[in-house]
Amino acid sequence: MAKEKIKAKILRFDPDKDKQPYFQDYDIDVNGPVSISELLALIRRNIDSTLAFRTYKCYKGSCQTCVVRYNGKVVKACATQIMPNSEITLEPAAGGKVVRDLVVDFAAM
Repeated sequence: MAKEKIKAKILRFDPDKDKQPYFQDYDIDVNGPVSISELLALIRRNIDSTLAFRTYKCYKGSCQTCVVRYNGKVVKACATQIMPNSEITLEPAAGGKVVRDLVVDFAAM
């Protein structure tokens, strides 16, 4: 059985070395729907170990530490499912200082 893919465009930024944020494209093999958190973990484990994101795994949507912008809408990464063969854009949630990639410091507001 051929694996399905999700195409993700993720906003990257490391303030210690990047002058401007930039988008990086990833093609991720999946076996059915995955949460955004699971998708990010697949990217970090199998494609790009430098990707930074919050890794809390409550999977209940209660702690809200994993929020990201998914196709322009703020969602909880642990509770938002992505269907195979989708093309998505992920960005850090607005409202705080970007620490790195998708990690935002909301206390610095």
